[in-house]
Amino acid sequence: MKTNWITEKYRIFLLISAAIMVVALVLSVCGAGMNFGIDFTGGSLLTYSVGEAFDTHDAELVLASAGYPDALVTKANPSQASLDLQAELAAKRAGEEAAVEEGEEASAEEGEDAANNAGEENAPEEAPAAMLNPDKSGIEDDGMTDLQIRLSLVDETEGMEDAVHQAVQSVYADAVKLSYRRMTNNYAKDNSLDGDYIGGYAFEYEIGQEGYDIAAIETAVRDALAATEIEVENISFSRYEYVEVPEETIAPEETAVSEEITTPEETAEATEQPAEEVDPEAGTRMRILLTINDQTSHVRALLEKEMSAKYENFSFLSIDHVSATAGRDLIGNAVKALLIAFVCMLIYIALRFDPLSGVSALLALVHDVLIMCSFMVFFRAFFQVNSSFIAAVLTIVGYSINNTIIIFDRIRETAKKPGYTQLPRMEIVKISVQNTLSRTVNTTITTLITLVLLYIFGIDTIREFAFPLIVGMLAGVYSSVLLSGQTWAFLSEKYLARKAAKKANADA
Repeated sequence: MKTNWITEKYRIFLLISAAIMVVALVLSVCGAGMNFGIDFTGGSLLTYSVGEAFDTHDAELVLASAGYPDALVTKANPSQASLDLQAELAAKRAGEEAAVEEGEEASAEEGEDAANNAGEENAPEEAPAAMLNPDKSGIEDDGMTDLQIRLSLVDETEGMEDAVHQAVQSVYADAVKLSYRRMTNNYAKDNSLDGDYIGGYAFEYEIGQEGYDIAAIETAVRDALAATEIEVENISFSRYEYVEVPEETIAPEETAVSEEITTPEETAEATEQPAEEVDPEAGTRMRILLTINDQTSHVRALLEKEMSAKYENFSFLSIDHVSATAGRDLIGNAVKALLIAFVCMLIYIALRFDPLSGVSALLALVHDVLIMCSFMVFFRAFFQVNSSFIAAVLTIVGYSINNTIIIFDRIRETAKKPGYTQLPRMEIVKISVQNTLSRTVNTTITTLITLVLLYIFGIDTIREFAFPLIVGMLAGVYSSVLLSGQTWAFLSEKYLARKAAKKANADA
C-alpha cells in the first residue's frame, strides 16, 4: 500500500514549522520579539467613566502628546460603579439647573449692572486652545462608555499613605482618617479646590478638637514625606468644619433638590459637604492636598483636563498598578503550569498507550506553543502579550492533546486489526489519520467560526485572546494530523530497528 502526502511529506512539514520558529527566534534576538504588555513588564491600567459615546482616538491623541504613543486604549461596557457615578452626576446637574432657573429672575438685574460697570481690566483672559476637536458628530454609539488605558507607568506612591497617616497621628493620636483618594476634576470642582492638585491626592482627617495645631501637623507630614523617596511637588493643609443639617429642618420641596445635588464623593464616603471656611481657627477636620512629581499624576492631569473639556462627564474610576516583579511572577507561574501539564499528560499517555506516544504528544504540544509564540512575534505591532495569552496557551494545550489522543487511539486500534499488524508504522499512521481526519477538521472548523466571530466583533482585549487561540487551533490541527502520529512512527521504527540490530548482534 503506497503512502500519500500525509506521511510522505512529513519532513517537509517539520521544516515548515522549524522555519517559522527560526524566523521568530531571529527577530527576538534582534530586539523585535513579543510585545509584552503591562501584565508582564509592569505598568498601569487606568479606568474612566465617560458617560456617553466617545472616540478612543481622542484619548490616544492626548496620551501621545504626553509621550505615550503606544498606550493601549480600549472601550469597555460600563461597570456598576460607572453607572452609579453617572447617575449621581446627572442628579447633581439637574439640581444645579433647577437652582439656576430659580435664581435667574432675581439676579438678572444685578448681572446687568455688574456687566455695565465692569472695566476692560476685568475681562476674562482668553482660554488656551483645546487639544481635542469638540465636534462629536460621527461618533458611534456602541454602548461601551468606559475607557480603559494600559500604559507603562510606575506607582511612585508606595508608602505615602502610611507616612502621612503616621505623621498626623504622631501629633494627634486620636486623629481619624476619613478618606484618602486620588483627585479628579469633579472632586476639585465640587469642593472648590485648587486645580493645581488635579491628578494628585487628597487626605481628610477628623482631628477631634477645634484650634488644633495645624502647623505642627504640617511639619510632621513634610518631615515624614522627606524621609521617603517620594518627591512632593505641591502640598497644602486646611481646616474645615463639618456641619450636618438636621433632616427635619429641610422643607419637603427642598429635600429633592438637596438629594439631587449630592456629589459622587459624598455618596461614596457618606459624608456631608464641608462648610465654607470662614474662621481659620474653626473646624475640627483637616484636608491635605498634595501632588508628587511622578509621571502618573502628570498623565492623569493632562488626560482629565483635555477629555473633560470635550466629554463633560468624563470621570476617573480607578488605577491599578502592576509591578515588574508581579510580571516576572506571572511568567514564572505560567511556565510552571505548562511544565506540570506537560508532565501529567506525558505520564497519562505513556500509561494509556506507550512511552513513545507520550513523547510524540509532548513534542506536538511544544510545537503548538512555539508556533503561537512565533505568530505573536510576527504580529507584535498589533497585539500585546498579556495574561490573556497565558489563558490562550493553556486552552490550546488542552484542545490540541484531545485531537492527538484520538489519533493515537485510532493508531492502536488499527495496529491490532488482522492483516495490519505487519504493516509499516507510517502506513498505520496514514490509515489512522485518514479515518479521523473528517472528525478533526469538522470540530476545528466549528470552533474556529466562534473564535473568528469573537475576533471580528470583539473589543481589543477580546482580540488579544482570540488571535492566539485561532493560531493555536490551526497549529494544533497541523501537529495532530501531520506531525504527532508521524513522529511516533519515526521513533517507533527507529526503536524497533535498534532492538532488531541488538538482537542480531546477540545471536551472532
